Amino acid sequence: MPIVADPISHVNVWPIDDELLVTWRGGSEDVSVFVSDSPVDAGTNVSAPDGPGRVSVERTRRAYIHLFDPDDGFTVAAQRVLPFETVRNFRDIGGYPTMDGAATRWGQVFRSGRLDELTDADHDHLRELGITRVFDLRTQGEVDNEPDRLPDDIAYEHMPMSSSVAIPKGLLERISDGDVTSYTKDDMAAGYLRMLEMFPHYLNTMVAAVAAGEKILFHCTAGKDRTGITAMTMLGIAEVADAHVLDDYEVSAQYQPEGRVEFFTEEIRGMGIDPEPFDLHAMLGSPRPVMKKTLYGLRERWQDHSGYHAHLGLTDDTIAAARANLRFEQPG
Repeated sequence: MPIVADPISHVNVWPIDDELLVTWRGGSEDVSVFVSDSPVDAGTNVSAPDGPGRVSVERTRRAYIHLFDPDDGFTVAAQRVLPFETVRNFRDIGGYPTMDGAATRWGQVFRSGRLDELTDADHDHLRELGITRVFDLRTQGEVDNEPDRLPDDIAYEHMPMSSSVAIPKGLLERISDGDVTSYTKDDMAAGYLRMLEMFPHYLNTMVAAVAAGEKILFHCTAGKDRTGITAMTMLGIAEVADAHVLDDYEVSAQYQPEGRVEFFTEEIRGMGIDPEPFDLHAMLGSPRPVMKKTLYGLRERWQDHSGYHAHLGLTDDTIAAARANLRFEQPG
């Protein structure tokens, strides 16, 4: 009997100099590699893998790699972190497996940190991605200090979300005043749950934009806290399993400025306060247990994602439309 290969899975795309290294598991010996600038159109640029489960392709600002296996059809991948000149943590939430075997759609929903220093080249990149609306989740004070620099033809919407986890300066002030004497991963998750409770209209508006077919970008300052719970909400709509939601959240730690933990440790010590009771890695990073605790709290409060969607006031039609746009349709 012929050996049946496992379907293609675990696709990774890594930038190396002027190339993208694409690796994967599974697939037959007859996999073909298409590279295009569209997540849904494989185009005609086709080549063979360099070896089992790997290929190198030319690096462009946005390349989608379509792996075609005659036994299983197309699997699409792309570089998750996009190369902007001035933006940290700019990511595509496409490519995550859903619980029924589909995947989230590349090139539909993006997340990032602050956008106040965008260059003209960055503007061109936003336009090339087709982004139609940017949602700024920062507080009014953050916006006043560092306003977004966006192209005029991309719509902007300010939706200020705040909690103690999202404003390190405010938290330092509370530590100095003695209002906060410790900070843990539980406190971080509790802050996320407060935002999920307090801002249903904002999250409803962003989901509705996706349901209407808009390509959106949402961001805060670091692109990890307010942006993280918004990404969690989108991935929940798409029916992505918890493990991949946790993966997406955890990535942000790699794209934070170096030395933040050391800086805040010295700031707290300079107040004459012992920094030991404050979990600065939780406050300033994106440790997996924080989002795990947040998902547990979501289910404890709203039973499941569908219960939370009811809290957001989402209709069945809006959820269905958003889910369709968040999930991948195979190329023709």
